[in-house]
Amino acid sequence: MIRFSLIILAGLAFAAPAAAQQIVIQPRAAAAIETKNDIRVTVGMGFFAQAPVADAEAASKAQEQARRVLYEAAARECELLRSVLASECRLDSININVNRTFGNQQPEGFNANGSFSFHIKLK
Repeated sequence: MIRFSLIILAGLAFAAPAAAQQIVIQPRAAAAIETKNDIRVTVGMGFFAQAPVADAEAASKAQEQARRVLYEAAARECELLRSVLASECRLDSININVNRTFGNQQPEGFNANGSFSFHIKLK
């Protein structure tokens, strides 16, 4: 019985501070600075690069070249946004996937897909 009472007292001792905790959600500092002229732009692109997939070295070089093309496209996209509608442009994120394709009905190579997110200020 004493053991049971001690367990209950210990449970109450730990429950009381937990009930007194308050959850406060504070807005991000960046969100407070954003204005109506700040927007996010997301661009997606994909292509097929024909390359041998059995040769490891050639496949590795082809994948690297596909990623390079996507990174260069992301860099040029900020220039394009500045020339058309942005006074400022910042690259927020890049997501790149390169997948091997092979089989009887399709040529050997890689599908390369990229998604780029930009934060811009409108002119």
